[in-house]
Amino acid sequence: MASIVDVSERKIRPIYEAIEISNYKSALSQCNKLLKKQPEALILKALKGLILERTGKSEEALQLCSQVKEKKPSDEPILQALTMVYRSLGKLDEVIQIYENAVRQSPNNEELANHWFMALVRNHDYKGQQQAGLKLHKSFKVNKYLFWSIMSLVLQAENAPESQSTIFISLAERMMVKAVNEGRMRTTEEVHLYMIILLKQNKTKEALEVLESLKDDLVQKCENDTEMIHIRNDLLLKTDNWTKAIDASKSSLEVNVDDWKAYLIYIDSLFHIIDSNEKDEKDEKGEKDEKDEKEKKDEKGEKDEKDEKDENGESLNKKLNLDAAREFLYSLQKKESESNDVKRGPFLAELELEKRVISGKKESKPAKEMETLTIEYARRFGDKSSCFEDLKPYLKDFSLETSKKFIEEFKASIDNNCEDEKSKIRNVQKNVNAYKLERYLGLLSDINESDAMAYVDKLWQSYNDALQYGSKLLDTENQYGDEFVILASHILIDLHNRKDQNSFLFYAIFLLDKALHKSKYNFQFKLLLIRLYQALGIILEPLELYKSMDIKHVQLDTMSHYICARSSSFAIYEDVTQACYDTLPIYRSNDVETPEMIVQAYKYATFSKIQEFIQFRKELDNSQQKVLIDREIIRLEFLSVSKDFKGAIEYLEREIDISDLNYDDSFCKSLYDNRDFVVMNNYNSSKNKTIEEDTRVSPKLDNTWLKIFSIIPQIFKLMHTNNNVDSLIPLIEELEKSVELENKEGLGITLEERYIGKTVVSLGRLYIAFKEVQGGQKESVEKLSKIIDEIISELKDKSTKEFSEVKLQELSWKHMHRFSTFIETCNYIIVVNKIVNETINVKNKKSGNKELAQMLQVLSTSVKENLESTKKQLSDLNERIKDGKENLFSCIKSENNIEFCKDNENLSFINAILTDKVSLSWQSSIESMIQAIGFRI
Repeated sequence: MASIVDVSERKIRPIYEAIEISNYKSALSQCNKLLKKQPEALILKALKGLILERTGKSEEALQLCSQVKEKKPSDEPILQALTMVYRSLGKLDEVIQIYENAVRQSPNNEELANHWFMALVRNHDYKGQQQAGLKLHKSFKVNKYLFWSIMSLVLQAENAPESQSTIFISLAERMMVKAVNEGRMRTTEEVHLYMIILLKQNKTKEALEVLESLKDDLVQKCENDTEMIHIRNDLLLKTDNWTKAIDASKSSLEVNVDDWKAYLIYIDSLFHIIDSNEKDEKDEKGEKDEKDEKEKKDEKGEKDEKDEKDENGESLNKKLNLDAAREFLYSLQKKESESNDVKRGPFLAELELEKRVISGKKESKPAKEMETLTIEYARRFGDKSSCFEDLKPYLKDFSLETSKKFIEEFKASIDNNCEDEKSKIRNVQKNVNAYKLERYLGLLSDINESDAMAYVDKLWQSYNDALQYGSKLLDTENQYGDEFVILASHILIDLHNRKDQNSFLFYAIFLLDKALHKSKYNFQFKLLLIRLYQALGIILEPLELYKSMDIKHVQLDTMSHYICARSSSFAIYEDVTQACYDTLPIYRSNDVETPEMIVQAYKYATFSKIQEFIQFRKELDNSQQKVLIDREIIRLEFLSVSKDFKGAIEYLEREIDISDLNYDDSFCKSLYDNRDFVVMNNYNSSKNKTIEEDTRVSPKLDNTWLKIFSIIPQIFKLMHTNNNVDSLIPLIEELEKSVELENKEGLGITLEERYIGKTVVSLGRLYIAFKEVQGGQKESVEKLSKIIDEIISELKDKSTKEFSEVKLQELSWKHMHRFSTFIETCNYIIVVNKIVNETINVKNKKSGNKELAQMLQVLSTSVKENLESTKKQLSDLNERIKDGKENLFSCIKSENNIEFCKDNENLSFINAILTDKVSLSWQSSIESMIQAIGFRI
């Protein structure tokens, strides 16, 4: 055995060091030298395998690792090297096998046994985990391993069919009961695990009994665990233990007066008790029959088990009423009022209590009217950034008159004569909240254009006035008045949506871009700017803004739709393709990092987090955004490479794997939509669209879009590689069904994308008809001719001629989208035309091919004529942007104006935006489309 593994550490250390600094050439050289002397040394073979894997020689690496694996090593350095190779190549089963072999070789090595279990965890082998956990517990008598096994049973239950799930979870409960009876449950995390098992079976009563039967120091541990407190409070609520729930929530509030969950449990329980008391009173008054009265008393006796008594024998339920609740909240408020740092909790809870009274207790009256409570709250906490979100639920039912009065009183409460700077800064936040609430209450919905522009000027002035207080802020901090600018932008967006004039979007861009110089890291500014630039058909600046946001980790999944959705519309193919690729690291790291998070949770027996981490991994593995980006990348890359037919064919052969382009209903249902559509600040009324919806340039991508752009590349692949049309027919039918479905519902895809889908359906039928003609079905010649005529007719209808006279200030996303999708459609026609032509040339001796070739030539000529016409339009538009005769700023100003644009000091700043960010991006998109057309004609 020594000849196999005995290599001195001094000799192999240089190899490790070379690998660590990625000097694989040196590492391989040293490894080979030592192998000549010790050809059977497993550590050297394993390290060589690792080096080969790192240099891309996967097959050779696996061969070497296989040789080592056969020897069933148990030395940790060898196993680690093998693990790195197998894990990198996705061979997790092999990792399990090598550690299982090692455990058999060294059954008393607890560390190896742990590695074996964790290998099973990384591979989602819940059954293997459960068995391994039991084996570890049996061998090493450590309680943690028993709970690993129980946790693995829970995971088996969650991933098994319903019939088996019940068996697994029941077994987990039995094992847990036994562990408790044997005194093995000693930590809060183990209690968490017990709760998971019971609650999965909806055994709320049993779960509460477990918590209330805890003994010794475990009671204290659970009382100090915030999550466990919340679980117990929820259980009290679910088991109708209203009195205990109230006591528990009051205890929680003594510790943390801002615990909103505790307030909700307190109020929920209170109203359950009130309802129960009222029902009892009605029942007592209505009962006349003695028999019924006796039955009622029996029921009452049962009920009184939960209706606790005070020291005088009076029902505690009867004492728990609205007055008592108000007194409790007032006592908390009084205590907070005496504090230097007043917490919002008890004051917000009063709002919630009285709101429930108003909405649900007709016979009860609120202690104070909602308008009084809300204005008191605004006066007290109006200088908090949270004030707006706090008040929203309690304002939405206000009448117009009540809303006006509320805003007037709130604004009147702001002391504008204060002298100290801290008070002035607080006033800035109060004014911000007043404007936000004014918008939310709908008081600006009927404002005319002139007043709206004056309102924007007022907000901009408020922003400038607040700048003096932020001179000492760090570069990473936002200015105190930044939200004035966002509010002004929202007003301008309203005007744009109402009047369809781009000048309002330009004004919003000017203000936001100017403010961004003072708050370089304000991501709300950047998100809004991204949307506004996109609405104007601009992509280069949004790409820069998106990069500057330094979006990382899970935000790549939740936020990337702001830049990647329909990015092909801007025709800057290389840049937007790279932006799409830049989002993919989160999905790769999820495969590596999230399993390690789960491993750590097991290692430290943090059972409450294991399901959370597994769900996180599942949501990223099955992310809808991941699939949408993949399909958009295929669109972008195919458009880029198909400038010549050879490039298109090579891409179809090399890059398109039909098995990867899933689109069926079961696949779509398995996807998680993790996209964040609420991150943008929204002050719109709940009755209106959100600002995210108002600034969205196109329909939200959905599973129908996914289906359409999954099917299209498959159709082209099959046309090129498969002479059997039978496999094409279901794809064409599914594509047509998806396009028509959207036509009915009007969601998910644009009209232009629908046209792309319809054209590909026609191209598919053209190909099938062509194959039928080749197969001797002469009657299909007429069918082929008709399909070609339809495609030509549609091309003419969908041309972009009406854009010839578009004014520069009217250029927008819809123009870029229309141009780019028209070019995309023509590209698909050209590719299919050449695929069919290539087949004709191969079989040019067959009769009738000349007629077919002539038909295809007519189609080709029509496409080229349409593309030449589009190219001329784009060239003319590009020249107009370049020559500067149409002064963009003058055109914008001629429609309407804001004070910012009248200030001569801002002219150079405005012109820089229009030149460097607007015109330049337009030119880049247009020139890219001109070039794309040039390659195809």
